[in-house]
Amino acid sequence: MGEVIALIRVMPTEILNDEQMDELKRRIERKIKSPAKLTRIDIRDIAFGLRSLDVTVVVPDAEGGVDPIAEELAQMDGVESAEVVDVGRI
Repeated sequence: MGEVIALIRVMPTEILNDEQMDELKRRIERKIKSPAKLTRIDIRDIAFGLRSLDVTVVVPDAEGGVDPIAEELAQMDGVESAEVVDVGRI
């Protein structure tokens, strides 16, 4: 079996300053557990001060996909939504 790479866009519930975005980023890093591998988290400007975190993860193809990870991230405090934006095989 191969691996799947996915981009999950995490939207905070409100506009966060740099320190708050870094804290949310650290919380997301702690949330991603094996067999999933976190490859990167990028802060992306959306509009009018609103920013998202683009979380890139790699999971084994046989593990049920990335939807459970997105659902877990969406349930975190301070997160409005987490949606899978892009998926590909590697």
